[in-house]
Amino acid sequence: MANKEGSRAVPVTMGSPHFVTNEIERFRCTHAWFAPGTDLEPHIHDRATFGVILEGSFDLTFTSPAIRRRPLECRPATVFTEPAGETHGNRIGTGGASVMVIQIDPDARDSMIEPLRPLLVDRINHFSSERIALRARRLAQELRRSDPLSRLAAESLALEMLVDAGRHDLRWTRSDAAPAWLNTAEDFIRAHFREPLRIADVAHVAGVHPAHLACVFREAHHVPLATFIRRLRIEWAADRLAHSDDPIPSIAYAAGFADQSHLTRAFKTYSGETPRTFRTRIQGSRSAGRAM
Repeated sequence: MANKEGSRAVPVTMGSPHFVTNEIERFRCTHAWFAPGTDLEPHIHDRATFGVILEGSFDLTFTSPAIRRRPLECRPATVFTEPAGETHGNRIGTGGASVMVIQIDPDARDSMIEPLRPLLVDRINHFSSERIALRARRLAQELRRSDPLSRLAAESLALEMLVDAGRHDLRWTRSDAAPAWLNTAEDFIRAHFREPLRIADVAHVAGVHPAHLACVFREAHHVPLATFIRRLRIEWAADRLAHSDDPIPSIAYAAGFADQSHLTRAFKTYSGETPRTFRTRIQGSRSAGRAM
């Protein structure tokens, strides 16, 4: 396959000395590591690509005149999408890059996949989400397992990542369907989620009754308000665990948890790992990447 610019289709593992790829139902899932300073010349992929940076970084540049040429900086927890056939190049950063990629089978047409096509097919996306990155790290682990449930776990994680990204995309268009006060409430929550918050506080800012807020918020986000806030705190804590040497008790308190035990229980329920295990694995992966 070649596009109108003459670029040939290559696998997402082009230039990667270490990778694992599994075909799982509708998805081709690949975890790849790229060496520091690698330049990947302009190329295309024959499938729409959904990627998450786990460690390291790279600059992503699209060559089409219809797309801005300024490189997109992709650091840990960056989520990006590339439509099939879109010419692009990559310059790997000084720390290398560990990337989790999901590609949907272009022939898949079932009802579970169709709602995801606008996210992957229509345009390029580029945003940060530690929530999606946490699932991407778990997916990378499942690709290396071979127990009877590993394929099911991998498919579930891939779907969760894509749905989360789709909902992130819908935030920019939901104003047609959701009341304006809901955006006000969410903005307030995101600005104050590490502080003690009550539904009454958020409802007061939004100008609605607390019961009405709780009902509409759950309908819009598919989780209760308290769960939404807890996830924001866990994602913030995960970022600090990955990118700082702060003591875990200090991170727990700063994130809004009562103590380290409270953070540990919530973090393990959410990610499958304790904060200490998560930090050790991330720091170990970063060190291994630098040593390669």
